[in-house]
Amino acid sequence: MAEHYRKPYLDASVFIAWIKGEVVAGAERGKIAAHILTLAERGEFLIHTSAITLAEVHKKRRKPTLEESEDEQVLAYFEHDYVKLIDVDRRIGEQANGFSRQYSISPNDAIHLACALRAECDVLLAWDSPLTGVTHPAIRIEEPRIIGQLALEA
Repeated sequence: MAEHYRKPYLDASVFIAWIKGEVVAGAERGKIAAHILTLAERGEFLIHTSAITLAEVHKKRRKPTLEESEDEQVLAYFEHDYVKLIDVDRRIGEQANGFSRQYSISPNDAIHLACALRAECDVLLAWDSPLTGVTHPAIRIEEPRIIGQLALEA
């Protein structure tokens, strides 16, 4: 694992953890996600994610949908200059099709991997065990974590 993120790609699960303030098995996912977003807000790096994330954040598998206010908040977040959306086109779709078969991951996870590679990200961050189990030679895929010093709350 690297000491810092240079060009992270965030899966929808990271944004959902942030907006929901998730705590799973004692892990404060919401706090970890907020830390990563704060680093981007400070200009330490740009956040990359697929345009599909705009739809995917609405509902995580086997979880309730976002409340309307949460949906509005997270969609507004994607409008920041430090959030870069990667468009899904035919090439991404075809590459994702191959990744779905090769790694036995969901089509959406495969799209995230293809988009992260297109953006030349150094790491794909997700709380999604099928995706985080993938080993790809061109990118690290791992669960998000606190890096550096925690941001002080105002």
